[in-house]
Amino acid sequence: MHTKKSTLLLCSTLLLGMTACSNGGGNDGGDGGNSAAGASPSASSSASQQTADSSAAASGEDPFGKYAETVMVSLGRQGVSGNNLPSGDTLESNQYLKYVEDRLNVKIKYDFSVEDLDAYNQKVTLAIASNNIPDIMVVDEQQFQRMAKAGMLAELTDVYDKYASPLIKEYYGSYTGDRVLNTGRIGGKLYALPNTNIDGNFQLLWMRKDWLEHLNLALPKTVDDLKTIIQAFVQKDPDGNGQADTIGLLGDTSIATDGGFFTFDPIFNAYHSYPKSWFQDADGNVVYGSTTPETKQALGVLREMYAQGLIDKEFLTRKWEDNAGLVSSGRAGILFAPWFAGWAMSDAVKANPKADWVPLAVPLDDAGKRNIVPSVPSGSFLVVKKQAKNPEAAIKILNVEYEGIRLIDPAAQELYKGLGVGWLNYPLNLQLDFQDSLARDVPIYDKVVQDKDKTGLPARILPRVESVLKNQENPKQDMAAYADSLAFYTAAAVTGAKELNKVEPAYYGKTETMLKRGANLDKLENETFLKIITGTSPLDEFDSFVSTWKSIGGNEVAKEIKEALQAK
Repeated sequence: MHTKKSTLLLCSTLLLGMTACSNGGGNDGGDGGNSAAGASPSASSSASQQTADSSAAASGEDPFGKYAETVMVSLGRQGVSGNNLPSGDTLESNQYLKYVEDRLNVKIKYDFSVEDLDAYNQKVTLAIASNNIPDIMVVDEQQFQRMAKAGMLAELTDVYDKYASPLIKEYYGSYTGDRVLNTGRIGGKLYALPNTNIDGNFQLLWMRKDWLEHLNLALPKTVDDLKTIIQAFVQKDPDGNGQADTIGLLGDTSIATDGGFFTFDPIFNAYHSYPKSWFQDADGNVVYGSTTPETKQALGVLREMYAQGLIDKEFLTRKWEDNAGLVSSGRAGILFAPWFAGWAMSDAVKANPKADWVPLAVPLDDAGKRNIVPSVPSGSFLVVKKQAKNPEAAIKILNVEYEGIRLIDPAAQELYKGLGVGWLNYPLNLQLDFQDSLARDVPIYDKVVQDKDKTGLPARILPRVESVLKNQENPKQDMAAYADSLAFYTAAAVTGAKELNKVEPAYYGKTETMLKRGANLDKLENETFLKIITGTSPLDEFDSFVSTWKSIGGNEVAKEIKEALQAK
């Protein structure tokens, strides 16, 4: 959990801070604290929206239709820490909220807003237990399922079909097989609008290209290439300072985590190992990725790398901040991290302008593929109380909110202009975006870099375009522009690399046994893997782990998942 917590902290601080501060209205549209922000609708999608909206208005089912009489809705939500609102404005009273209320003639009343996640979950749990929930909330999967089973939620199938704007439908429709929207369905009926986790949060290999060039080494492709480079980085003075002060591959005790910094996911994936994910084989058997022979093989490779000094010997005791310090001080030149690590790399460049960090979609497997496990489709859910008088109001608020977040409406572009106020101050903290939001913007940057022409670009992308152009003209002179360009342009392009091979899990949710015994199962797995990697336990300890893991709950979880898959 440490890596995940640190990742979210970095995202919320840098993504909702730096990028928001660098744009005109501060409405970049992040991830609501789940992952990094993606791209926004293109000019063409905005045009199609206007056409469809006119048709909807004619039929009396306008996604943006203003109510003749004021509609009151109550809302419970997690608050915003460090929201950068000007003095006098609050989450419950600000320009974003007023923008939504005025366009729809709705009045939003906050039943509660709590910044701390644990405290917020306690509020939600209490509201559910007392059967006294607000009209609208954003909740986690367990809370959603609990309310649905208790018959507390409004059925939104028809409401969504009639009132969701074309843009909102385009977001959900961009995910193959309806994989996101299906998470909000029970028995084929829609009871919640899920958030969307975009593609691209897997780990890239980040490395100092200037070190490679100093040592006359080529960019790596395989795990063996990686080992050769790491050994050179440790032993051959890559920074040329005459001191043996550089270290190898950075690590984290989380070992493997979606969107994690310093974790070893790519090493596992190169050997067709996918820890912490559930799959179904050709015979219908449910298999946990952490228990496969391929995972044992990958652990053996990591064990050898650690023994040879290729993995930081002190990674067990280092905190996230320690690793970040090794990067910024120039002692570490190779690590695994997602695309948005581009901002973290800028600290190293600020300290040493000669540092040249590059992201790569490696190591590749024996077939030349970089295998990745897509992020869980969604993790939070917008739900509406069954007794709500205007259930469609939740959808319409979301429609208007995203016209503001994505700067489609010119009026929204003037809200808090230049103040860097984050999008989370809009009433509904539900992140929505295209599945390929990162990669789909790269051609825009390519064209602008080539033509130097910004004519006709959507307003929401202009701040990033300015960053890319500024860094192209004067590389590394403006750190904010360099960081934006490295993340949203250079690294984002790598998230669409042709070598990528998505390995889709069969199941993402939580079963009853997972909720009861998951902590113990995870602890056993993590402790065993760390002991094997660091040599405290022999590699064959893996076999004992698999047997024990299955006996204390793993087999029961597999049975529950199989039943859930059969029910679908």
